[in-house]
Amino acid sequence: MGQTINVVILVSGNGTNMENLVLSLHNKTITQAMRQNGMNLTKNSTTRDKAPLQTSPNAFIINSETIQDSMLAKDPLINVLSIVSDNKDAHALHRAKRLGLPTQIIDSTDKNRQEFDKALLLYLTSLEREYGLNCILLAGFMRILGAEFLERLKHIRILNIHPSFLPLHKGLNGIEKSYADSNDFGGVSVHFVTKELDSGMIILQEKIQKIPNESLEDFTQRVHDVEYRLYPQAFLKAFAQGIHNV
Repeated sequence: MGQTINVVILVSGNGTNMENLVLSLHNKTITQAMRQNGMNLTKNSTTRDKAPLQTSPNAFIINSETIQDSMLAKDPLINVLSIVSDNKDAHALHRAKRLGLPTQIIDSTDKNRQEFDKALLLYLTSLEREYGLNCILLAGFMRILGAEFLERLKHIRILNIHPSFLPLHKGLNGIEKSYADSNDFGGVSVHFVTKELDSGMIILQEKIQKIPNESLEDFTQRVHDVEYRLYPQAFLKAFAQGIHNV
């Protein structure tokens, strides 16, 4: 990785998480983005540096001793190369254009998983050859990436955000399932993508305490509010501390 961390964001729908990632990370150095996203450096070790769980709704504290020396010395710029969607009608594409970012549509309607993965891989590897590619962020991306695709890109960090406190409620409708279950909490988790659905190593996650008689709509909004904060922080934690999937 040189002086730039090049990122592609995959999205299928509305694009609110995508837009938040762009506003939080794009065209900022690692240290600039950390400050903007409430990540305070301390020289004192904390258990939060060693575990994925984050419980504070305010500042995220990261031990400066765990940050790679090369990351502090180079302080690379984060650059969103492209917003890619499998849905030509995704509102996320309009958001991306408004933000001045390149977009690419790889329509999935007439493709099976292997065909789609092949087309997506072709596009991503072309970006990698031309610019270098360091990270792929899934932000409301509704397709499951196959094992062969992931094997071909295993040298690139691929992250996903899931609206539950994993390993609870993997797959679709995580918010609704969390809202309806007997636990007194829901949650948000950011994890590496692996061939097992929503099962990769967790980078950060946070519980969201339920409020008695709260509507699903209000609970959903609180989940989204945590998503907008946690996803940029997880990205920055992964790169600042050199965390890779295992």
